[in-house]
Amino acid sequence: MADKYSWPEKPALLGTSITRLDGPEKVTGRARYTYDINRPGMIYGKMVRSPYAHARVVSIDLAAAEKAPGVKSVLAYAQPGAQVMYQGDPVAAVAADTEERALDAARLIRVRYEVLPHFANVEQAMAPDAPAVFPNGNTRQGAAEETGDIAAGFANAAHIVEATYSTHVIGHVCLETHGTVCEWDGDKLTAWISTQAVIQSAQGFAQGLGIPQANVHTITQYMGGGFGSKFAPDAQGIICAKLARLAKLPVKLMLDRKEEHLDTGNRPSATAHIRAGVTADGLLTAFDGQSWGTGGAGAPSGFPLPYIYNFPNRKRTHKDVFINAGQQRAMRAPGHPQGCFLTEILMDELADRVKMDPVAFRVKNLPPAAPNAMWAEYFARGARAFGWDKRHPTGDQTPGPIKTGMGVSAHRWGGAGRGSKAHMDITSDGGVVIKCGTQDIGTGTRTIVAIVAAETLGLPIAMVKPEIGDSNLPFSGGSGGSTTAASAMPAIRVTSVMARDALFAKVAPTLGTAAGNLVAEGGRIFVKGTPSKGLSWKDACKLIGTEPISVDGQWEEGLSGSGTSGVQFAEASVDVETGIVRVTRILALQDCGLIVDKLTAESQAYGGVIAAINFALFEDRILDRVTGQMVNPNMEMYLLAGMSDVPKIDIMLNNMPERGVIGIGEPPTVSTASAIANAVRNATGATIRSLPLHPHKVLAAIEQEKAGGTN
Repeated sequence: MADKYSWPEKPALLGTSITRLDGPEKVTGRARYTYDINRPGMIYGKMVRSPYAHARVVSIDLAAAEKAPGVKSVLAYAQPGAQVMYQGDPVAAVAADTEERALDAARLIRVRYEVLPHFANVEQAMAPDAPAVFPNGNTRQGAAEETGDIAAGFANAAHIVEATYSTHVIGHVCLETHGTVCEWDGDKLTAWISTQAVIQSAQGFAQGLGIPQANVHTITQYMGGGFGSKFAPDAQGIICAKLARLAKLPVKLMLDRKEEHLDTGNRPSATAHIRAGVTADGLLTAFDGQSWGTGGAGAPSGFPLPYIYNFPNRKRTHKDVFINAGQQRAMRAPGHPQGCFLTEILMDELADRVKMDPVAFRVKNLPPAAPNAMWAEYFARGARAFGWDKRHPTGDQTPGPIKTGMGVSAHRWGGAGRGSKAHMDITSDGGVVIKCGTQDIGTGTRTIVAIVAAETLGLPIAMVKPEIGDSNLPFSGGSGGSTTAASAMPAIRVTSVMARDALFAKVAPTLGTAAGNLVAEGGRIFVKGTPSKGLSWKDACKLIGTEPISVDGQWEEGLSGSGTSGVQFAEASVDVETGIVRVTRILALQDCGLIVDKLTAESQAYGGVIAAINFALFEDRILDRVTGQMVNPNMEMYLLAGMSDVPKIDIMLNNMPERGVIGIGEPPTVSTASAIANAVRNATGATIRSLPLHPHKVLAAIEQEKAGGTN
C-alpha cells in the first residue's frame, strides 16, 4: 500500500460521533424500503407452501386459481413427484390485482400430497429405529479434532466436570420481511429487493432465471434487517420475477410473518456432552466433547468448540442432525454464540471447582495476548468499571425471593474485508459524488462512506453525496461476516485520494507549487505549512473545467485488518419464586480496529447485545413433536424483548487505528447470552446448561440444586 493512502494521523472526522445521514429520511418516513415500492400497474404475489413437515407432491391443479377474479399469473414451483421437506416449503404461486384476491386465488390451488415420515427434533432423528427420511442419512458425521494427549490431560486433573450443554433454534425475525418487487422491460429485469447483497442478488436472479447478469438491475436503498438471512433472491424472489414475466406487469411479493418464520433461515441448535479437567491451581488440562445440532432439512450446524480458552489436550467429535424444518442460514456471528455458551458455562463450573474468581480463572487460561486477542486487558478494565469486586460467591444468600448475580464471558470474531471498488466524481461547482455497490443494512454504511470521503477531501460530510445500494455501481460484496466496512472503506479512501490528487494537479499551477505540496483541509486547498496560500474548495473546483474529475479505485492491503476480541459483563436479578430473570446491566468491551464513526460503532454493539438478550431470555422456535409444524410462527407467541426488558448497556470501544478498519457488526452479540446465564448461576447457585432461560427452566434448575445438584 502506498503511504499516500494511509489513514490520517490526526483525523478531523474519523473516530468522532457523527449522526446518520439517512436519519431524517427514516424518522420522517421518506425512506423507501422494498415494502414501500409501488410501481405503475403493480400486482401482488402470494405463495402456496407445504402444510406438512414431509410429503410427496402428487399433483398440483392451477385451473381454479387461473379463473379467479383479478388473477394475472399462476405457476407451479414444485413438480409432481417432488418431495417437500418442511412446513413452508414452496409449492406454487399466484399474482392478482390486489393482495386479497391473490390470497383468495392461492387458496384455490389444489395440491395433493402423500404424507411421509418426518422428524420434529434431533432426538427423533437420532433414534436407532428412526426411518430413513433424508437420502444420505439422517445424520452426517463431521471431521474429528484432536490435539495433545487426552488421557494424560485427565490424569493430571484434580477436578473433572462432565455435563451436557445446549442452545436452541431461533429465527432472524427481520422487521421488514423478505421480499421483492420485480418489473420487466423486455428481457431486462429490475428488482427492488430487501437484501444484504445487492450485487450478489443480481447474480442470483441471473442464475435462477437463466438470463445474463447484465440484464438484471437490483436496488436496495433501505432494508429492514437481515442478520445473515438476506443474501439471495431465494425462492420468493425467483417466483416474483417469473410471475411478473408471465403477467407482463410489475409484481410485489413480500412474505408474511408466518412465512418469515418457516422459510427464511434460522440459527442452528447446538448440544455438546463435555468432559473437562482442571488442576488444583486452576489450569485447564483436558477437554473431550461430543457435539451435535440441527440446521434443519439437510443443513449443517457448525460451531467452534472449545471456545477461546487454552485446553492443551482436547478432542471433539461432531455430527449434524437433520430434521424436517426450514434450513439454517448465517445468523449474526454464525456458530459463535453457541460455541461461546457451551464453553463459558463450563468455565464457571470449573472455576467454582477450584474456588477461583471466574475472571482470574479465565485470564489464567487465555491464549497469548495479541492485537486481536486483548481479553486479559478487557477482563481487567471491565472488572474495574463493572464493580466486579462486589460480586458474591455462587448463590446469593440475601433474604427474600429476589437474588442478584454477575456473570462474565469473552468472544472473538474475524471482520476482515477485501475486493470492493469505488468511483468518485468531482465537478467544477464543487460537487462530490462517491459511488460503491455496497448496501446499508441499518448499520450506517451510507454515513461512513461519506465520512471517509469527506475526511480525505478535507470537507464537511454534508458536501459529499454517497451513492450505494445499486447493482449498477462499482463492485462490492455482501454485508456479512462483518466485512462491509473493512471492504468498502479502503476502496473509498483510495478512490478519494486519487480524486483529491487529480484536483491538486489542477490547482497547483495557480498556487505556484507542485501538487505534492498541497493539503486539503477545512474546506480549503492550500500549500502545506502556509494555510494563507490557498483557495476555498469551491474556488479550487472552478479550475477543473467542463470535464469533471472522474476516478476509479479499489481496496488495497494495509487499510483494513482482521480479528477482534471482546469481553462482556452482565448483572441479572432472578425471582426464585417465579423463575423470571431480569437483566439489569451489561458492559461490553470491544475492539474493531480504526473506528470510522464512533456513534454507529456503538450502535452496532448496542444492537448486538439486545439481540443476544433475546437469544438468552425470550426467543425459541417451537415445533410440534407430532406434526412437525411450528406452533409459534407469529409475533405474539414468538417472544422478543420489549423496551422495558432492555437493561442499562455500557459500551467501551478500543480504537486501534494502527490495525486499519475491522468489522464490528457481529462480535458484540456473541458473549452476552453466556454472561447472562453465568449471572443467573451466580444469583441462584443453580447451573442452567441450556438456553433459553425461560422461567420454568430456571425453577427446575433451582429445584434440582436444592435436591443435591448434578455432578
